[in-house]
Amino acid sequence: MTNEELIDLANELKSDETTNPIGVFEEFAKENNISQEELEQLLSKKYDCFKCESCHTFYCYDEYSFFDEKCIYCCDTDSEEEEY
Repeated sequence: MTNEELIDLANELKSDETTNPIGVFEEFAKENNISQEELEQLLSKKYDCFKCESCHTFYCYDEYSFFDEKCIYCCDTDSEEEEY
């Protein structure tokens, strides 16, 4: 698992064109014999790639809320639902 492979993975996971990012993530972890938790930490610390625990999609730092461990889009949806 090279630096270039991880950069490519992070970009692919964050791409709107990737139809199954969680599947790509899981397959990469399996192929490289690394735990998903370890891979998730590596991607977030070094490659600006964060997994939303709600929708299981990957986002960059600006689109992620560390407090909620969700993307800002899921956080916005949650707050709208609480208003009613």
